[in-house]
Amino acid sequence: MLLYDKICNIDRDIFDCCDKNPGDENPGGDCCYDAWVKDLMQVTADWKQANADAQNKETEYSLTLEERDRLKAWWSDWEATDEKADALCRQLELFALHLGKVCMVTEKTNDAIEILFCMTEDLYIRVDKLKTQYDKLLQCIQCLKRPELAPGVGIMKCIENYGAKLDAVIQTRDVLIAQIVTALELAYGMHINICEDYGLKKVILYWKKKFNCGGTCGSENDSNNQHVKIEHSGYGKASCRLEPRISLPIDEDAYFIELENDYKKVKEDVDHLKKDLDAAKEKRDALLSCKQSLEKAIEEVNPANKCK
Repeated sequence: MLLYDKICNIDRDIFDCCDKNPGDENPGGDCCYDAWVKDLMQVTADWKQANADAQNKETEYSLTLEERDRLKAWWSDWEATDEKADALCRQLELFALHLGKVCMVTEKTNDAIEILFCMTEDLYIRVDKLKTQYDKLLQCIQCLKRPELAPGVGIMKCIENYGAKLDAVIQTRDVLIAQIVTALELAYGMHINICEDYGLKKVILYWKKKFNCGGTCGSENDSNNQHVKIEHSGYGKASCRLEPRISLPIDEDAYFIELENDYKKVKEDVDHLKKDLDAAKEKRDALLSCKQSLEKAIEEVNPANKCK
C-alpha cells in the first residue's frame, strides 16, 4: 500500500501515485513528491467540488426543512381544528340525545296534565250537580216547615255541614283550574320550544347536519347534504373569495388530505436529503483531511526544504 493511501485513508482509485513505496529505487522520494503534488491538485479540485456539492445539499436541505415546518404548522392547525370540530359534533350528538329524552318526558307530561285537567273538570261538574241537588233538597225541607227540620238541629245540622263542605270545594275550583291551565301552558310551551319545528332540538339537529357530524361528505350540489364552508377571506372586494374552501368534516376534505400527503412527502424528502447531506459532508471532510495530509506529507519530503 502506498504511503499517502495510509495518510488519506481513501480508495486508491481516487489517486494514482508511484508504483512502489518511496525509498526503494528513488531514495530522494522525488517520484512520490511529484506524484503527490499532482494528487494534491486533484484532491484540491475534488474537495472544492465536494464542498460546493455539500453547500448545495445544505441549501436544498434547509429550504426543504423550512417547507416541511410550514406545512407541518399549517397541517397541525387544521388537524387541531378538526379535533375541535369532532369534539363539537360529539357535544351536539350528546345534547341532541338528551333533548330526545326531554321531549319524550314533556310529551308524557302533557298527556298526564291533560288527563289531570279532565279529571278535575269532571270532579267540579259532579260537585256542581251535587250543589244543585243540595239546593233543591234545602228548598224541599224549607217547604215542609217541620220543627224537627229546623236549622242547626238534628239531621239538619249534618245537611248544613255537608253543604258547607260543598261550598268549600267549589271555592277551590277557580284557583285549582287556573294552576292546572298554567301548568299545561308551561308544559306545552316547553315541548314546543324544545321538540317541535324551530325548537331547540331542531336547531341542534340543523347544526349537526351543517357540521356533517354523520360521516362522509356528499356532493356539494346535493341540496339535502349541505356542508359548512370555511373560507379564507382576504382584503379587496366583497365578492372576492380565496381558496381553499374546506368542507366539514375536515379530515375527509380533499384539501386537508392533499395537505397531509404533501407534508408526509416533504417529510420523506427531508429525511432523504439529510442522508445525502451527511454523505456529502462526510465526503467533503474526508477529502479535506486527505488534502491536509498530503500537504503535510509534501512539506516533509519537499526537496527545497532538505536543502536548507
